[in-house]
Amino acid sequence: MAEKQINYDRDILLVEDKKSGRLKAVTGMSEDGKKIKTVEPSMRNERMFLTVGKNSGDMEKFFQSFMSRSGDPSGTEFYKMSVNGLEMGVNILAGLIGGKLNPEYITSCRVRPQDYMGAAQEHDPKVILTQGEDGKLKAVAEGKDGQLKKVDPTKENADSFLKIDPRGNALENFFQKFAAQFKTPSHTGIYAVSVKAVDMMAAFLDKIIRINPEDKVLDPYRVTPDGKMQEQAQGKYQPLDLNKLEWKEVEKYGLTGDNLQDSLKAMSYGHKSPGLLEIRMEIDGKELQAKARLSFEQQPDGTIKIQTHPYQEKPDFEKPFMGVMFSPDDRKQLTATGHGGRVFELEMTPGGEKVPALVSLDKITNRFEAVPLSEIQIPKMLKGVELSQEQQDGLKAGKGVLVENMDKKQRPGEEPGGKITRIVQYNAVNKNFDFLFTPEQRQQRQQERAAKAEQKTEQDDNQPLKARKVGEVWVRPVQGGVELTREQFKTLCENKPVWVEGMVNQNNKPKQEEGAKQVESTDQKGQKYNAWVWPDQDAGRIRHTSLPPDQWKEVQAKKQAQPAEGFKTQIAVNNEGKTNEATKHSTEPLQKGQTQPTGKQAEKKEQQEQRQSPAKPRKSAGHKM
Repeated sequence: MAEKQINYDRDILLVEDKKSGRLKAVTGMSEDGKKIKTVEPSMRNERMFLTVGKNSGDMEKFFQSFMSRSGDPSGTEFYKMSVNGLEMGVNILAGLIGGKLNPEYITSCRVRPQDYMGAAQEHDPKVILTQGEDGKLKAVAEGKDGQLKKVDPTKENADSFLKIDPRGNALENFFQKFAAQFKTPSHTGIYAVSVKAVDMMAAFLDKIIRINPEDKVLDPYRVTPDGKMQEQAQGKYQPLDLNKLEWKEVEKYGLTGDNLQDSLKAMSYGHKSPGLLEIRMEIDGKELQAKARLSFEQQPDGTIKIQTHPYQEKPDFEKPFMGVMFSPDDRKQLTATGHGGRVFELEMTPGGEKVPALVSLDKITNRFEAVPLSEIQIPKMLKGVELSQEQQDGLKAGKGVLVENMDKKQRPGEEPGGKITRIVQYNAVNKNFDFLFTPEQRQQRQQERAAKAEQKTEQDDNQPLKARKVGEVWVRPVQGGVELTREQFKTLCENKPVWVEGMVNQNNKPKQEEGAKQVESTDQKGQKYNAWVWPDQDAGRIRHTSLPPDQWKEVQAKKQAQPAEGFKTQIAVNNEGKTNEATKHSTEPLQKGQTQPTGKQAEKKEQQEQRQSPAKPRKSAGHKM
């Protein structure tokens, strides 16, 4: 029987043995699934090695077993090494790991279990999205006649979505049928998204496509013209595949596509949401509303979970942060710049070992965050500038370092080749660098802003004033025929009164538009008058009054407290015991506005007068003479 040929053009899987600290070659999992089976990385064991390859079913099976049964998968590091020159390569790699040298090379050799768990995620059925006639993404559904159709990607249509298993030839077969029935949209393309969140994903992708259909954040969802999922580029700054997000968590926090889609792009690259989001949280069995920044964290099994970063009103300097109380200088530095500016010895876990780390203040949540120095990689080249050893050491120590003549990001309309000089400082909140203006640059920018503001004011002074709505009142630049000065109009728009002289009655002119009432004139004969002009928000109108608003309102309040003309006689007679000549003989209480007796009251009055007046002497008949 012929001896098996050794294939040197392949990599094998290595793991660090926890007992000896040496690198061993992986051969598989133990029968109980609790231990990793290893052998010495020697060519005599070549036939037993587990080969590294993303299409390898053995690797997928191994990592699925490892992730599901191992107690703490995060504490195990895997590496790959070429079979060619195996023993020497393993020794070199082990030395670099032990001495924490050449981290870039170590990272290139590291193997992430989640990279081989993708197949498990792909077992989830996908829904195909493509552009509709209205320009928005639609979900592909299958009609009763077997023909494909496009429907809105909403929960109401979920039952009609065509669900495709991306394994095997299912996607290719679908694509052939789709291409035969529809013209492939060359502008937007075709996308496959998780059936768990079609509505949210469609809203997110729609937003990105409108801005830039070539954005690489779309890559995890693109379907190529031959009916395959597009291969994602490898590298540090690649977007997460949100098909792997635990969407049930999204719903648990009360989030929807509307309030989340503006943050998804930043979060796809591992950043926090740009601003605070309203979320629903359960604490001690009680449901509470809270504000927080959110971020995504990829788990060892490849799934993505939401991390919350709650908001607090102000930074808490009174309590220790990871076992450290900030000094007055630390507080001043964190408040002014958002960074600690030095290395802190922190307990990354309560009561744990002290670890050197950098600290920054998240000025959106007002919380402190830290990153161990061991996780911070300071590049030798930064935006086209080779950093000196002193600059690298300064950045590693958390200091702000001046870096001159860095390549400037070209904006539309700008000439290429621009350079910038900035103070560079590591930010532990976003795990990246901040590029800050120097004090001289800040002063120059303030002067430029002041000059622009002054120029804008001058331009505004040359523009005619326009009516504005202040609250419920339309404020116009002409009052009583007098054109207000800019200062008067500005004061009036601030809801304050102004004194205006030389106005005339405008009642004969057309009424104001937009619902504002005509001004109240104090002179009905066309004579010029002076008055306080002010917006009466209660009445929804501009008033012209001889008194300032406060005094005018006091007078009006007193008038309202006095009885109206129609009530004066009624109150005087009924309450104060006074008499009215016309009604003085009436015993009935007067009604509103009554100054003359009613018919019945007049009849009673006449009868009463007859009873009260003395009897008239009778005419004597006398004796006829």
